[in-house]
Amino acid sequence: MTTRTVFHSYLIFLSIAFGISLLVQIPAIGTALASNVSGFYLSLTLLVCAGYGIHRIAPKTDIPLYVWALLLGIALQVPLVALTYDRGTFLIVIELLATFVLFAGGIHMPVKNFKKYFAPIAALSLIGTILTVLFFALALSTLTTLYGFTVPAISLLILAAVLSSIDPATIIPVLDRLHFRKPFLRDIAIAESAVNDVVGIILTRFFLIAALGTGTVSILSVSDTFSPLLSRTTLDSMGLEIIWGILIGFLGAWILKTWGESVGKKHWSDHALFFVVPLFCYALGSLFGGAGFVAAFVAGLLFESNSNTKEVHAYFEYMIDTYVKPVVFILLGVLTPLPILMSTIVVGALAALIFMFLVRPLVVYISLSPWMISKKSLLHWREALFLSFMRETGTIPAILLLYVVASGFADTAFIYALGVWVILYTLVIEPPLTALIAKRLDIAHT
Repeated sequence: MTTRTVFHSYLIFLSIAFGISLLVQIPAIGTALASNVSGFYLSLTLLVCAGYGIHRIAPKTDIPLYVWALLLGIALQVPLVALTYDRGTFLIVIELLATFVLFAGGIHMPVKNFKKYFAPIAALSLIGTILTVLFFALALSTLTTLYGFTVPAISLLILAAVLSSIDPATIIPVLDRLHFRKPFLRDIAIAESAVNDVVGIILTRFFLIAALGTGTVSILSVSDTFSPLLSRTTLDSMGLEIIWGILIGFLGAWILKTWGESVGKKHWSDHALFFVVPLFCYALGSLFGGAGFVAAFVAGLLFESNSNTKEVHAYFEYMIDTYVKPVVFILLGVLTPLPILMSTIVVGALAALIFMFLVRPLVVYISLSPWMISKKSLLHWREALFLSFMRETGTIPAILLLYVVASGFADTAFIYALGVWVILYTLVIEPPLTALIAKRLDIAHT
């Protein structure tokens, strides 16, 4: 199938989606779907079929699959928006999706490599993520004021926290095609994204709780609203969340390990445990704040597949890539406020460029400076620059945008639109740029 044929297939697929939306707007059909519980199930069926369909059209165009999925969601806004009416149920669904994606991120990262380069990974994932939230929120504050938008500081911090997560889903295939002079660069890049997703979720919950809990934060500046995050009380609370999540994650990994050993003895496999254990870890971990997400990730990180469990492992990752991730971006498109998206096209473009080419390099150099200044330094400035361009915002930021909407936060339309712009730009720009930068800096070759 040629690139042109695939591109045309996508256009046909989107045209069908718009046709369905127009059909549903016929009063008789729209009323029947909205007033009948069967309409909800039909919308749910359409969502799953759309996610599977967009994945099956082999994505060989230069436009990433997730961008097409987002456009498909926009095309299907009318028939699918009913799925988001019950915000309580919608929030539960978003939490489940986040749990599975985090668990998948954990099992994708070899724990041996994670342990070996834990220090720089932790610096990027913890210090770097916090700095990303602060620097980007300050940049957004200046940018929105310059263009005449009045946005509360807490809203900008929520958006910055949402976008602080890295999910290089479309960059990983690029990394697989590159041969690095220092192979650990690939490990650091992937491991940072896995840990950073968890940190981004914790920070998003912190600022979201602050926004929902009190109205006084709306009159504060970005710096004043950000400062409680660094208080001893907050850091202690987050530390306890992480410790509790790690402990539950160890339990989940032990359950999976025991299961894996039993597979070898009894010659049977059970796909259900790859779905049940993450949910168990999330449920038990959530007894203490947001530790459930930490627990799901740690369980996946510590579990190592063997020859008996590779089939189940592969099946789980296939389900995540084929159904869960496309569905997330379709839902992101369903809730995209199109009029505001169009009115923020300039601000969104500038925000994305500042995010990728100013905030990210600054954060990387600050976070990794201890590993760059000694004579036997782990990293050269060129390698740190390469890591600066590992800045794709993928599934977890998309999930977190949906999470903010589902939580009931009032001021979402503007930051949602900006978030969609940043996600779109990073998805389109970063994957090809990653390979180009790696070759130009002479740290990898094809």
